[in-house]
Amino acid sequence: MAEVTGSATQVRQHWLERHLNVLPIAMDEVVKAWRSLPGVLPEEYEAFLRIAGLPSDEDALGFRFWLPNELRATVDVLRDAGYGCNATEASVIFADYLQQSWWYALWVTGPWKGYVSLVLGSNSGNDPQFPLGSLEDFLLAYVKDDDDILCPKRLGMNERS
Repeated sequence: MAEVTGSATQVRQHWLERHLNVLPIAMDEVVKAWRSLPGVLPEEYEAFLRIAGLPSDEDALGFRFWLPNELRATVDVLRDAGYGCNATEASVIFADYLQQSWWYALWVTGPWKGYVSLVLGSNSGNDPQFPLGSLEDFLLAYVKDDDDILCPKRLGMNERS
């Protein structure tokens, strides 16, 4: 948990340095929102929200973290967008890139619980993708504008066609 505490502080500082309007997040709002979501609210994610808060809008690169009332099960987001989902374990979309061109899912059940995966919306139903790393890894990569989360080279970008 100490790692998430440090990375949450870095993310908050990253947002403030970029003049984003960072809102404090009331944990009762998160708990209330999570009642309609699968799995259990991950402690690391809760700690991240408590420390970092969330910006009210996307950053300059088009990356946006979702407010508690926007959180949705990955399977629901994909279904509503017209895509399938072959995942047998549950995950929750908590961020997106370029106005929901891609989504980022936090696994909340199974062996990847606590890990983050990119969700492209593929016609094959192979979403979410293999994990990018833990929530901690993801947050540190985000602060560095790491290409592995913003433009993954290892994934075929023709998935939606």
